[in-house]
Amino acid sequence: MERRAVRIIFLSAAVLLILGIFGCGHDQELTSMTVTPSNTTIIGQGLELQFTAVGHYIHPPESKDITSTVIWKSTAEQIISFITPDKPGLATSGLGCGTNIGISAVVYSNPNNPSSGNAVIGTATVSVTQPNDPNCP
Repeated sequence: MERRAVRIIFLSAAVLLILGIFGCGHDQELTSMTVTPSNTTIIGQGLELQFTAVGHYIHPPESKDITSTVIWKSTAEQIISFITPDKPGLATSGLGCGTNIGISAVVYSNPNNPSSGNAVIGTATVSVTQPNDPNCP
């Protein structure tokens, strides 16, 4: 009986050690994001530009495409907009022009519950010009 108890304790310790090595016991967490292209120019109206967001995680460390899970926004929606829900990250140029229009991609850090955790933000800038428009730089 005593020998059996020692064996159970030994096996339990071995299992806990293996679990400790292969899993840290924490949920995966998004720590940062890269948005590409990070700085670009569009010349013309009605043109499309595809943005991509790559999330960088810990527990375990990995990077993966999260373009479809982020919320895409522009600081000048009339010039650059994200209005195609079935094509995440697809920006369309509208009327007008502007330089250094801010693009942001926002998602929360807990991939198991996208509305919880810390907000992680990726950014990019776009300049838009219209050919033959003297008001555009």
